[in-house]
Amino acid sequence: MITGDRVTLSDAPNGKKTASVQRAPGREHVFFQIAEKDGALTVLPSDAALLVRTGRLDEGLFDVAGLVAEGYDEAHTDALPLIVSTPKDSARTAVRKVDTLVAFHDDSTRPRRLPSIDAQALRVGDQDLAAFWKEYVPAAGASVASAVAATPKVWLDHKVRPTLDRSTAQINAPAAWAAGHHGEGVKVAVLDTGADQTHPDLAGRVSEAKDFSGSGSTQDRFGHGTHVAATAAGSGAASGGLRKGVAPGADLLIGKVLGDDGYGSESQVIEGMEWAAAQGARVVNMSLGADMETDGTDPLSLAVNEISRSSGALFVVAAGNAGELGERTVGSPGAADAALTVGAVDRDDSLASFSSRGPRFGDKAAKPDITAPGVGIVAARAAGTTMGVPVDDHYVAAGGTSMATPHVAGAAALLAGQHPDWTGEQLKDALISTSRTVDGQVPTEQGGGRVDVKAAFTSPVSATGTIVLGPFQMDGSPVEHAGAVRYTNFSDGEVSLSLRAALKTKGGRELPAQALALGADTVRVAPGATVEVPVGIDPAKAGRGSYYGYVTATSGDGVSVHTTVSLWVHAPMHEVSTESYGRDGEPTAWGLLDVFGGDREVRFTDWGVAEVEEGTYQIAGTLLEGGGPTGVRVVTVINPEVKVTKDTTVTLDARETRRVRVRTPEPAERRNDVTYQMYRKIDGVEQNVGIYYAEGGGSVDLYVNPTSKVTEGAFEFSSRWEMTAPELRTEVRGADFDLEPVYVKQSAPFDVRGEQLVAVDAGTSDKPDLRPGTVRGKLAVIRDDTAGAEYDLAEAAAKAGAKGIAIVLPEGMLAWTRWKPMNIRTAVPAIRMTAADGAKLLNHMKKHTAVVKVTGTVESPYLYDITANWQQYIPKDVTYTVSDRNTAQVKASYANNGPLPWTSEQRFSWRPYAGIALETSRWAPTGKPRTEYVTSGDTQWMHTVEFMTGPEQYNGGALRSGLSDTPRTFKTGEKATEDWYNAVVRPSIPRGWSRPAVRDGDTLSLSIPEYTDAANGHWGRKQVPPTDGGVGARTGTPGMPDDPSYVKGDTVAAVLYRNGKKVSDAADAWRSFSVPAGAADYRLDLTTERATEYWRTGTRTSTSWVFRSDTAAKETLLPLLQVDYGVRADLSNTVRGGKRHDIDLTVRHQDGLAAPTGVKLKVEASFDDGKTWKGQVSIEDRGHNRFTATIERPGDQRHGEYVTLRVTATDKAGNSVRQTVERAYLLGT
Repeated sequence: MITGDRVTLSDAPNGKKTASVQRAPGREHVFFQIAEKDGALTVLPSDAALLVRTGRLDEGLFDVAGLVAEGYDEAHTDALPLIVSTPKDSARTAVRKVDTLVAFHDDSTRPRRLPSIDAQALRVGDQDLAAFWKEYVPAAGASVASAVAATPKVWLDHKVRPTLDRSTAQINAPAAWAAGHHGEGVKVAVLDTGADQTHPDLAGRVSEAKDFSGSGSTQDRFGHGTHVAATAAGSGAASGGLRKGVAPGADLLIGKVLGDDGYGSESQVIEGMEWAAAQGARVVNMSLGADMETDGTDPLSLAVNEISRSSGALFVVAAGNAGELGERTVGSPGAADAALTVGAVDRDDSLASFSSRGPRFGDKAAKPDITAPGVGIVAARAAGTTMGVPVDDHYVAAGGTSMATPHVAGAAALLAGQHPDWTGEQLKDALISTSRTVDGQVPTEQGGGRVDVKAAFTSPVSATGTIVLGPFQMDGSPVEHAGAVRYTNFSDGEVSLSLRAALKTKGGRELPAQALALGADTVRVAPGATVEVPVGIDPAKAGRGSYYGYVTATSGDGVSVHTTVSLWVHAPMHEVSTESYGRDGEPTAWGLLDVFGGDREVRFTDWGVAEVEEGTYQIAGTLLEGGGPTGVRVVTVINPEVKVTKDTTVTLDARETRRVRVRTPEPAERRNDVTYQMYRKIDGVEQNVGIYYAEGGGSVDLYVNPTSKVTEGAFEFSSRWEMTAPELRTEVRGADFDLEPVYVKQSAPFDVRGEQLVAVDAGTSDKPDLRPGTVRGKLAVIRDDTAGAEYDLAEAAAKAGAKGIAIVLPEGMLAWTRWKPMNIRTAVPAIRMTAADGAKLLNHMKKHTAVVKVTGTVESPYLYDITANWQQYIPKDVTYTVSDRNTAQVKASYANNGPLPWTSEQRFSWRPYAGIALETSRWAPTGKPRTEYVTSGDTQWMHTVEFMTGPEQYNGGALRSGLSDTPRTFKTGEKATEDWYNAVVRPSIPRGWSRPAVRDGDTLSLSIPEYTDAANGHWGRKQVPPTDGGVGARTGTPGMPDDPSYVKGDTVAAVLYRNGKKVSDAADAWRSFSVPAGAADYRLDLTTERATEYWRTGTRTSTSWVFRSDTAAKETLLPLLQVDYGVRADLSNTVRGGKRHDIDLTVRHQDGLAAPTGVKLKVEASFDDGKTWKGQVSIEDRGHNRFTATIERPGDQRHGEYVTLRVTATDKAGNSVRQTVERAYLLGT
């Protein structure tokens, strides 16, 4: 992210997501708000909240799902593109700061200047983001007003993409042609993927072309721009004029603002817009956009407004193709006031399902403005491109608002040719006001209606295209001039018009007639004159709601024009202020403040002050307190139900908070970072806001206040707890004080049974007294270590015979670390304690023989995975008691498949309303069982286990790979078993799999995990190389598993054959394959190879599936035989015993298919990694496709070596599978 923090995001099989957050160095004071609303997923750092709330910082910079969708993740880029500007209210310091920020630009080219919005575009490398943020963020202690004024505006430079014969007749373009108008002399700019100027339809049609994409050419290698340009102004030469564009005589300007992959940036597009205007374009076609929630104040929209104003050009913009997601899906720049925004209809003028709808975010204005044909549009095909459905070598059919837009741009060009003196605004008004309104479509779907070129050409009168009225408060006074409609007469005779207005809500509630008053019921417009009719609104008579409709003007001789009207009347607005106090009673400022009122308007006017619509709200503030030796407190004060009926002050008093505790049957302490969620539902609108704080150098406690029970909607407060046996416990015999020491993170542990050691004063760290006579067999207490020399001191103490060392830190230093399962260990156990604890112990030592009992439980035999949930209110005692009445019990084991005795794992949790589980990795010992207590009920869980602890996990990072189970809930009292990485680990389609292998039509869709274990349902993908934010490669660290073999990742390959001929090579079997129609025999080969030496079983696999498949009318399961293994091995995947051993095998189909019949099985065994197959194997058929293979090792086979298996299964239908697993398991004594 722009702050330098990193978020790792993964998709779970249940359609939800998992995530972890890693703060940039030096940001230990920062916590994060995770918000889920309207499909967006934002991870907002506390030090960015003020700038986002005050509009100085684009919230899209923290929409992590959106960043991934745009390709701004470490897998696809090593820099973050930004747009930086200085708004008009900026102080001089903000202007100077822009120059400092631009210096971070990492491209070889100069930053892109965008004078239309007084901005510059730059790219900041991942390695520089933390420094960029430190320079950008206001200094601590500044007032809100001065901080905002001194800070430039920063946007994400969003990705922009295309908004993917009979249509010209549909819009009545031939009427203009018949009148001799073809757009001659009108410059039409097409900003897109370039154009194929060698295409007959565009040959000689392009007067200027320029590349802004960085591709080095204006040639269209994607296909979109050529199709669009030809629709607007193509000659139709390749079809003998049959498929000519709407304005075939127009002069084309081609600006290539989208690259050869179809994508570009906002800044590239703005550069193209400025160029087009400078070239004299009357009409600019933009069949592109960025999917974002915008009120029209984003960079692209601002540029449309400014360039339209300064140049008089008309920007015709696609509405977008997100209509199937519902309302408020018109993105940027379609949201711009000045844009003529185009939706799509089919050949019957029915709204296309994909056409984006309004209203606009913010002011609820109707968008799009107009519609045009956009389904199955046939136009020019760029040479060598495959976009759309090819018709022949010269033409391709495509659909989208991209295709609708050039119809309107061409219509505008025809109209501009008829009226050379008209401005872009006049062209826009004429086209909207004469469009054909379609019954059954509301203005937020169609705007004025489908464009009608004939009507625009022949109408003697033009009206204002759109007006936006409001917002108004429903108790407000009448407004006589809320807006106005203008009528212009272009004919030689006077025109008399009768006016009427009709508006209603989307639900069909009509606006009362007395709520809207036109300044006149009839108007007489003289030739060449313009008459303005005021529109008055009485909000009190209107009532709360968003109303849409038309003011229609008609004449006695058939003239009809209309104006699209949007009216928003909201409940009374009130100011909500917050008074905030810390736990010490002193006034404080909240690091994060959230105000939620369902779909009601909330506008922050200052930090802690908001204007809100009358109604019910939840108000919550979060801050950090403490630090240093006392640790950190995450404090949240929440009022889930605030009834706002007037200006209100809400007190958020941290003194009312209580520490959240979890009581467990066995002694336990928290092991995870602080994570909790506040879910609220008001008026049917849901919001889930979570807070995440990573322990960055101290113990952390969570505090929250008791609340009253909510009476409207739903509320829940839920916190996540991962608890194990206390890592370190001490007791000083006969002392009246307690110590709270912690392990040094790479300490050798004390004996789990406990050790009683005499503590002796061993001096200071710079002059330690480690003579054998002083410390032998004792606990050496060493003072004032400021250099972190515990490892050297432990080495010296060990040589002197000490049993351990206790480091007493200087005053003010925090005695906090987390023990980590590293290979490098201190020579003797090493613990550290605060100066205060050290003083207690040293004073006791002066008077008594200090015997310290030390117990270390780093390998906890139990784990509590808990979600502590409180519904509808938070109780006075925020203590959650774990018992068998709210948990299930899981007996878990983790097989040891390598030399490292630890695994990384996490059990991700989702409450029913949550779409994301935000947690980091933790450690579990391998080779031994553990009892795990898991919250039962409606919490959904997914357990993910990596076979080892890798470098990211040592540093608190995310699980990047491993096996996962299917997300599930647990019943109260349920007893379950989870065995992880038990042999045989190999590719297969597991039982309960949510991504079956199917054929639909002539597409094979496969999702075969590279790794599954003996437990049905555990699955995993290939290990990918770890990265550091896209910057450079890791280097090995002694004693840690991050050597080059770990870094390079696994090798996987797949090959599909049809009737013995290769169809395709692929990097895995997790993709779709297009195959020829008809029945055929297929073979799918899948090979895997582990990269790391830390994985010692199942190192290589080779699987071949043979099956028959035919064209399928609907999704049909493929008959891929699967083999399940049951090896009677221990938790090191070693089979113990004599010369013979048994393994169980089951042959099956994937779920949903009947069991295979007539199954035959062959099992072969090798003891030299597949070089020879000497093992004697006998097979017992136990019925129902279950078999037991008895394997006898040859006489020269030694203990401690591996068994490689080759299994072949066939069924009566001719399906087969042959699977070879190298080093499937070990043989022991």
